[in-house]
Amino acid sequence: MGAGRPGVMPVYSVPPRCVLAVTDLSEPAGEAVGRAARLAARLLVLYVAPPDVTPDLVEFARLRLRSHLRRHARAVPAARGTVRTGRVTAVVPDEAGGEGADLLVLGARGRHRRGGTGLGGIAGSLVRTGEVPALVVRRPPEGAYRKVLLAVDESTASLAAARTGTGLTPGAERLLVRCVTVPGEHLLRMRGVPEEELERLRRTRTEQARPAAERIAADLAPRPARVLVAPGRPQDAVPRLAGSGGADLAVVGTGTRSAAGYAVLGSVAQHVVSEAPCDVLVVPGPRPGPGR
Repeated sequence: MGAGRPGVMPVYSVPPRCVLAVTDLSEPAGEAVGRAARLAARLLVLYVAPPDVTPDLVEFARLRLRSHLRRHARAVPAARGTVRTGRVTAVVPDEAGGEGADLLVLGARGRHRRGGTGLGGIAGSLVRTGEVPALVVRRPPEGAYRKVLLAVDESTASLAAARTGTGLTPGAERLLVRCVTVPGEHLLRMRGVPEEELERLRRTRTEQARPAAERIAADLAPRPARVLVAPGRPQDAVPRLAGSGGADLAVVGTGTRSAAGYAVLGSVAQHVVSEAPCDVLVVPGPRPGPGR
């Protein structure tokens, strides 16, 4: 798994060869470590201490981390823990690159840290700047993922995200979701267009989008059990459908990344990470070529 060349869709290894799990040693973060242990062939668990911490507290953190691993990473006896100091948003990408990590795993919640930033609070930043897929864990790991929602649009980036999510969840039941909206629906409503006419426009849009959604489904192996084309903004509909469908995991892509290599975490992925009631896998898209 790697970032790939500019303008080229990254190719990720599934199942991952190396998983980097980030923890603040809290119980919710331990749940993320537990999920990582179920996915990893090689597992590295990272705790980032504040940059001004004293050496004796660093040593104490190492002892706590060893206990943390014994409790939450029993599935990977060779799991390795490491303590580094610095800013989490700087240390984690550096560690992921140095270890050749295929997947970043972190908790949606965590212990409150000095300065008002907990592990859950930095999840968005780590996902946004990541070069590899990031799994944000919200639920305790209770076996393999059983129901997976694959959110797609018309882009090749979303197809790549769906492929990554499919490869990471063997044996799961998968629902492919394509959300569509009526262009200018809000303005049409303000101009007094009747609701029945808006509903007719929504039906037309969903019918028009279904063939493309079916083609994406056909490109996945195995093919998703169901394909749903639903009206509504994806940033609203995907979390709602994940909840009503009992999904354990929602998979979204971020779209194209900037030339500097940072993922542009679009409104869809951002809302799904913050609002979905289940775990969320965010897969970064390609970087644009030179001059873009």
